[in-house]
Amino acid sequence: MKLEDPTTIRKLWIAFYIALGVLVLLDPKLLEWVHILDHDPDHEAHFYWRSVGVDTLPTFYAVFGFVTCLAMVVISKKLIAKVLMRPDTYYDHSPLDPTRDSKGRRIRRGR
Repeated sequence: MKLEDPTTIRKLWIAFYIALGVLVLLDPKLLEWVHILDHDPDHEAHFYWRSVGVDTLPTFYAVFGFVTCLAMVVISKKLIAKVLMRPDTYYDHSPLDPTRDSKGRRIRRGR
């Protein structure tokens, strides 16, 4: 079993999705809704929207974590990458090249 094999990669993705599905199905709020677990009276809702405690809904924390992770990825790709990324040609010149300045631009010689 080699990791580069496409069938191995496909099996790993299937196992990942199965594990993710099992974790979502084991959400305590979902188990309360299908009456497998008793209601926890100590849990109070902290997030309200139109007088409904959204964090009492099943899979709220799974969806909230996914959306937060997605937002962090998008923000880092769009905003932070603009600050940290260099152009593709950044290392194309030597700092000792006499025909270029310190930023890699060609030096124009007077005619």
